[in-house]
Amino acid sequence: MLDLSYFQNSGNVNTQTFTNAGSWVTWIKPRGAKFVNIMCIGAGGGGGGGFVGATRGGGGGGGGGAVSNALIQASILPNILYVYVGSGGAGGQGGTPATSGERGERSFVTLIPNTGSAANIVSTSGTVAANSGSAGTTAGGLVGASETVATVASAIFLSLGTFQTFAPLAASAGVFSGNVANILPTTLTMGGRGGGGGNGGVGGGITATGPIPTIPQPPFGSGAVNGGSGGNGIALTKPVMIFTAGAGGSCVQTAGTGQGGNGGSGATGCGGSGGGAGAAVGGGNGGRGGNGLIMITTSF
Repeated sequence: MLDLSYFQNSGNVNTQTFTNAGSWVTWIKPRGAKFVNIMCIGAGGGGGGGFVGATRGGGGGGGGGAVSNALIQASILPNILYVYVGSGGAGGQGGTPATSGERGERSFVTLIPNTGSAANIVSTSGTVAANSGSAGTTAGGLVGASETVATVASAIFLSLGTFQTFAPLAASAGVFSGNVANILPTTLTMGGRGGGGGNGGVGGGITATGPIPTIPQPPFGSGAVNGGSGGNGIALTKPVMIFTAGAGGSCVQTAGTGQGGNGGSGATGCGGSGGGAGAAVGGGNGGRGGNGLIMITTSF
């Protein structure tokens, strides 16, 4: 569960957090507002499923959602805005063939509940939604492209204030042979990690940094032993706000009844990780991409 309880409202600040993935809700401008800060995080794409076969690759990691942070004078904004939080993409299924994951969605704050015109968009997480990781085949699945960052052309209201954008850390591909390395999270959101392929491949993990703990690479399976499934991503909101992908699933090294490991799901805005490959049966499923998030903070 994402704990944002420490964002306390006070006499001069009002913070509202929106997690309504896949649906529209309204924001009402508080009386006496002077400035409004809008943070939008897009949703991550799902990881690809792991292939099953003598020559087998793991699924690719889904792309991560972009982040925008806009500060706008309250008098410019109408009294009611509409908020849409992007929904994370489902992970692909392992098998022969395996399937790719699904795309993530962008997050929006708009004048009316419609995203068809940039003139209607007050703020958005990015310009093109995060793509899914592709399925493993006889080679490793490809990475999903990350959400591209927002521009004034994608949300005209951004030209009326000041804004920053943050691109996610890129996803990693699945592998046919060998391991997907651990990675150090360096940005607010990140793409999913690749799944492990044949010959002892293990899925990628996350290296500990500061307050972020390690998400270890799961062990590979062999024969009747399943490949390890990747742990899910971590949501860190203090002392800094960083969200991580989970670990990729690991493969089954030698033929048998063992199943490839599932990819871990991404935390907020992060891509799902790829599933590990199976030698004879059961490739691992890709992890789900993390939903987006919107925080609107009003100062008085």
